[in-house]
Amino acid sequence: MARSLAAGVYSNLRINTPHDPSIFGSPSLIPMAYYARGRGRGRGRGMSVNWQANQRGMSSAPGLQNSAALGQTLHFITKIKLQELEKQRLAFEAHAKVLEEANSSTDLTKRVELLLKAVRDWSGSGGFKDPTAKQIVGGKLDLEHLDLWLRQSKKDPCFSPSIIRHWGDTLEAHIRHNLSRFKYAHLFGSLLTEWTASGDSVTGVPDVDASSTPSSPSSQEEFVDMGRKEMVEQMEQLQEIIFKPAAIDVPAYNSYLDNLFSTDVGKEVLASVREKIKEASTQLQHSRITASDMSWTIQSVLSSDLMNEGKRAILKEMAASTIVLEELASVLTMRLADLESWSWPADGVLVDMRRALNGKYRAFTDPDILDGLFLEYIGVKWQIAFKSAFQSVFSSKAWKPSIPFIPRKDLEHRRQFIDSSEETFRGSLESSRVLNRKNHFFMSQLTSTTARRQYDDGEESGNTTLQAIQIKQRLIHVMMTDCLLNTALYKSHTVVRSDFEWFGPSLPHDSILTTLEYFGVSKPWLKLFKSFLRAPTRFHQDPAGVVRVRERGTPINYSISQLLGEVVLFGMDFAVNQRANGLYLYRLHDDLWLWDPDQARCEAGWAEMAKFAALAGLKFNEEKTGAARVGGELSAKLPRGDVRWGFLKFDVNQTRFAIDQDNVTSHIAELQRQLAATKSVFGWVNVFNKYMAFFRRNFGGRPPACFGQPHIDDIINTFARIQQELFPNHAGGAIGYLQSLIQTRFGVDNIPEGYFYFPITQGGLELRNPMIEAYALQRSDSPNSKPTELDDPDETLLPSELFAKQMDEKDKQHYREHQENWNAGRTTRTFQLDAPEEFIPFEHYVKYRETLLEHWQELWLEMLRVPNPRDITLPPVLQALQTGSSNDYYARYVLALYGEELVQMFGSLELVDANLIPVGMVDLFKTSKLRWDQ
Repeated sequence: MARSLAAGVYSNLRINTPHDPSIFGSPSLIPMAYYARGRGRGRGRGMSVNWQANQRGMSSAPGLQNSAALGQTLHFITKIKLQELEKQRLAFEAHAKVLEEANSSTDLTKRVELLLKAVRDWSGSGGFKDPTAKQIVGGKLDLEHLDLWLRQSKKDPCFSPSIIRHWGDTLEAHIRHNLSRFKYAHLFGSLLTEWTASGDSVTGVPDVDASSTPSSPSSQEEFVDMGRKEMVEQMEQLQEIIFKPAAIDVPAYNSYLDNLFSTDVGKEVLASVREKIKEASTQLQHSRITASDMSWTIQSVLSSDLMNEGKRAILKEMAASTIVLEELASVLTMRLADLESWSWPADGVLVDMRRALNGKYRAFTDPDILDGLFLEYIGVKWQIAFKSAFQSVFSSKAWKPSIPFIPRKDLEHRRQFIDSSEETFRGSLESSRVLNRKNHFFMSQLTSTTARRQYDDGEESGNTTLQAIQIKQRLIHVMMTDCLLNTALYKSHTVVRSDFEWFGPSLPHDSILTTLEYFGVSKPWLKLFKSFLRAPTRFHQDPAGVVRVRERGTPINYSISQLLGEVVLFGMDFAVNQRANGLYLYRLHDDLWLWDPDQARCEAGWAEMAKFAALAGLKFNEEKTGAARVGGELSAKLPRGDVRWGFLKFDVNQTRFAIDQDNVTSHIAELQRQLAATKSVFGWVNVFNKYMAFFRRNFGGRPPACFGQPHIDDIINTFARIQQELFPNHAGGAIGYLQSLIQTRFGVDNIPEGYFYFPITQGGLELRNPMIEAYALQRSDSPNSKPTELDDPDETLLPSELFAKQMDEKDKQHYREHQENWNAGRTTRTFQLDAPEEFIPFEHYVKYRETLLEHWQELWLEMLRVPNPRDITLPPVLQALQTGSSNDYYARYVLALYGEELVQMFGSLELVDANLIPVGMVDLFKTSKLRWDQ
């Protein structure tokens, strides 16, 4: 496969490349050996045609063929397994008729003999494949000696009938457990078959038996009801923006940037950045791409939504072949060497409008594979270069500190009383703030390594990076912690929040290219970036299929697009820092936050943001712009509007984020529509699970200590309301609804609750219950529990009360300890200017809380700590049945709640025989994407 695929790649490059032949040299330089090997097997030419077809997005591409072949294989295996399962089920039901005969017998011993023979004779699923097996599962009955004991029971007058009855009951229970397992295995097969034919998920695996697509609307009216109208409206808005050029005043913009770096240290830092970028321009253009580079590039593309399922299948095959990786690297190295000749295909880049869970549509492109890999590689490489260059600015003297350095005279005076070893900036609250900004917020959209590119659903990698969603949540965690701190120390806290309207699509090309040139990007690279920006574009949903050149904005999900947005907005980051006396602009892409106890600094920061936006041709999104102040009136110079994050709204009166119930209500209605649009139980569960995760994320994720217990109570109450409104006619919420649905469709009733929560790999439905996750975090405040000496009294305090206690108790405690050390002569007293007679006043001691006092750092970090869920201890009987060790609190919680009920019904924690479950289809179900545009 690898050789024929390589042959297709290179025969296509040799015959059909749009580039000048001199780029690749003579045809003999192209590795034709692979092509010849492929043709020798009768596959090379076909692969060439298919590769070219794939490059134009045609269905005859090998990846799509392989995807279809994979689908047919999985369906074939699934059918075989389900047929075998059904055959065994029917056979066992016939076999289990022995229960009627055994229970009609009045002879206890005969009943046991009949049941024992039936158990031993069954060799299918749930039977004893090993004839020497000695015990029924769980060790409830020793079969090795049962024959001996039965003979004894017939002759021994002292043998108790209750023992014989127990043997019979145990054997009967074993048979009935197998009946249950077959019954639910049959249900599982029915559910899986229903799902594969439903079209509920975008799996990339077509149903070979389906003659039509069930999810396709039959009329224009149905499209409107299912959200099509919103898609058309948003597409028209987008087209109005991206095809309309937006010029800026380039000299004024350059002058503004010059002014930002006008100080001596600023000029020095700017020169250093330009030198770094100039060097990166040269090195990258003349670098040699390796197979290892292709490997991480492919993985980076796969972690995004840059390509369709067919092309993703090709990429996965490429990643598995060293030959293909090496040859791809060779081709892209040649393309890199002739940088300025690169261009998009003349017939345009296809754009597809896809609906996200939040109801917004986004315009995804579907590039050719070689273009996609080439752009991903250079985008990531440039991200690394710019992040390193800009971090040098952040760490330089040009970057103003948010809290001014302690004057030397003050520090020398303080060192007469307190040793420097006991107070360092490194151990201070402010040092943790700076480190937090650098690691998680500064240029957060740019990667610093080829091993990771950050996406909203990216994986956590390394100990200094968080998942994208975790960083978004951490932002409001930091804001809330600083709010509590500022309110306690300064009696005031001001916060401003905004973002840009259509930032990615509306970003003027002049702003991008001017900024790149300003920081030293060379002309060949400027030409490539300009070609990238001016992509000929055609919309998949546009019936006319007109190709038009983009005049504005960046296409979604390219590493280059992330790069260009960050490079432009770095100017705003630095401007706020310079013009607002060190105020830090917390920014995630175009999500903008600033806060401070000094409202005047927020005014200065907001004014500078507005100035920068006007020069760069950007516009703030009024719907997402707002400000709030705790401890005073909000300045007229700051924007009006609520401060929001996800489903949270900052409540000034409560000094905390509260869940916006009106926003939740609108999404409940949307969830009802999405659930109603599903055509399978598995699809229904998938939608429900993803929406519950969506709610949970937008409630702020797992709440940190700074949110306090009231926020967890809000989450619990809101999830309870969501289910009550989703299922007004079912007392059991989601479980009650599913029980009714399955009984109606498949005739199975009295389904135990645990079945719905158990993993699919164990035969359950794997429904996710957000209430479990919330209650696992709730503090145990039972009115009947008595406090012990081991209990932490601070656990019952609200976050605001902890800060007040820090000021009232711990500051004074640490002050007294230092004072006692000084009075006892245990202080080094480095500076003996005028031997003071009295220890420094308390007011002087606490003046530098944020920059010197370590216990304030400890409290600040503690407020950001996300507590672990409550650990659930399983009963011994469930511990004995549990296979493997699980660190998943949710799984243990479910097992502790429902495990005993399931064991009574199935005899173990395996609801169905794992060997009869089509694992490939199960994995596909768990990773499948959903159709949110229904």
